[in-house]
Amino acid sequence: MNSLGLLLRRKTNRRQFLKKVHFHDINDLKLRFILFAGVIALHSLAMVFFEDLNWWQAFWLTMTSASTTGYGDISAITFWGQLSTIVLIYGMGITLLAQIASDYVELRLTRKTMRINGHMEWKNMQDHLLIINTPKQDAERYLDLLITQVCHTPELADIPIQILTPDFPEGLPLKLRTRGVVHHTGDATEEGKLLSAGVDTAKYIVVLCPDTQDSHCDSLIFDILHRIQAVNSSAFVMAEAINDLNRARFKTLGAKAVIRPIRAYPEMLVRSLIAPGTEQVLEDLFRHQGDRTIRLDIQLKDIPWANVVTTLIQNDIGTALGYETLQGDIITHPPSKQRITTKSLMVLVGDEQGTPNTMDVLALFK
Repeated sequence: MNSLGLLLRRKTNRRQFLKKVHFHDINDLKLRFILFAGVIALHSLAMVFFEDLNWWQAFWLTMTSASTTGYGDISAITFWGQLSTIVLIYGMGITLLAQIASDYVELRLTRKTMRINGHMEWKNMQDHLLIINTPKQDAERYLDLLITQVCHTPELADIPIQILTPDFPEGLPLKLRTRGVVHHTGDATEEGKLLSAGVDTAKYIVVLCPDTQDSHCDSLIFDILHRIQAVNSSAFVMAEAINDLNRARFKTLGAKAVIRPIRAYPEMLVRSLIAPGTEQVLEDLFRHQGDRTIRLDIQLKDIPWANVVTTLIQNDIGTALGYETLQGDIITHPPSKQRITTKSLMVLVGDEQGTPNTMDVLALFK
């Protein structure tokens, strides 16, 4: 009895269960289209032979029957014609057409979900900006600021943007998607992820530091840069470094610009993409090392801006960046011929120059 039961028991395999849980793919849809086309061809042929219709009338009757439209202008009247309709159209055609419609809608929904969740490759994307990693803290706000700055920069206004990150498995925030930003879910250190994100076709690559409080993130950035170099990407690569000592190491791996991860100012990152080298100047302005900005409380009246700049430079005081009006407004880089009246000056000076004496500077303009 047990032997008979084993013989009668249906053989099962993993593929059988796979069909039950996996969405219909494009091959299933193609197969049903072929079957449906075969049914349409057979029924049209039957209508030609059994109902004495021409080929167009046979096809028209077949399609109106399969779509359940049923205009009634032409119908099968012979026994064999009616039997063919029952077997081919009612028994097979209508069912296949319903399955095709269902599979098509399901396929579209599945692909839409995969695109939103970052599970599809954007193979047709070229000359794009690829952002690798996202900040651990307040990522949505930072990305919003960064993308906004990119969109407002004329040189980057129309560039496609893709983000490679594991941090948005359910989709990017809506405000980013509405700007045309796409993402690919995954870790850049996983095999093949960089290529699937188009690292070899990107125009710019930005490698962000995920956690600015973790010094080991520099090792992660180093690994990613090494993988990018192995692909021989021609993109302009910018990387963030927590430790200044790692800047030189990053540049040996192809990073054209290396900056600190300053989350409050994504503008610095964007400027480094379109004007390499400016990131170093901007960073120096934030710290009391090397070049630094100072405020000189000097009141000048009706003097051309060009005279202010040249006087300070010629006397080795520093470089004038802007001034404060009597009303308290800060004006930076005015036209050279503009005559200004100041309450104070904003000046860029170096360590070797020291802080100038206000009275000595004021004497230069009298």
